[in-house]
Amino acid sequence: MTDTDLIDPRSSIRGHIAVGLAAIMLVAGGIGGWAATTEISGALIAPGSVVVESNARKVQHPTGGVVGQIAVTNGKAVTAGDLLVRLDETMTRANLQIVSKTLDEMTTRRARLRAERDGASEVSWPSAFKDRRQEESVVELMTDEQRLFELRNTTRLGQKRQLRERIAQLNEEAVGISAQQAAKSQELDLVNRELDGCANSGASI
Repeated sequence: MTDTDLIDPRSSIRGHIAVGLAAIMLVAGGIGGWAATTEISGALIAPGSVVVESNARKVQHPTGGVVGQIAVTNGKAVTAGDLLVRLDETMTRANLQIVSKTLDEMTTRRARLRAERDGASEVSWPSAFKDRRQEESVVELMTDEQRLFELRNTTRLGQKRQLRERIAQLNEEAVGISAQQAAKSQELDLVNRELDGCANSGASI
């Protein structure tokens, strides 16, 4: 058996690994040093184009709602101003009716309050309401406000009548008190005269 047959295989593998690592470090160090010290005098310019990943775009209404109709299909080209979707108008019409009814109520109430403020004999309705007398809701609102105006006017006249009667009663009471005051003044004068007469009689005695 020779000396070469007695060499440990593990030591041989370690030697090869060490040599390989030394070679890698030498190449890496050389490339790093070259990159750190070399100056690039220009850049490579090449034509190119940018393409989006997808042509799909999100469409969202600012207030939201239920979509009732979709006017475009997938992949169709559209331009600004084209109709894409149409929202269902059921909820919108319901909200419009509520707002319109509230506005009509406020308008008729304002007309009635102005008539009460000015002391008018009847309510002066806006010209827009006069053109809508064929609408049942408008006629009902005007009738209710007119009835309320007459009721409040009657109540106010009754209160004025009661106040005038109360003023008359207070005036009569004031006259009676004045008469009592005059009678007391006369009575006081008579008492003073009697006192003076008694004093004079005592002095003469």
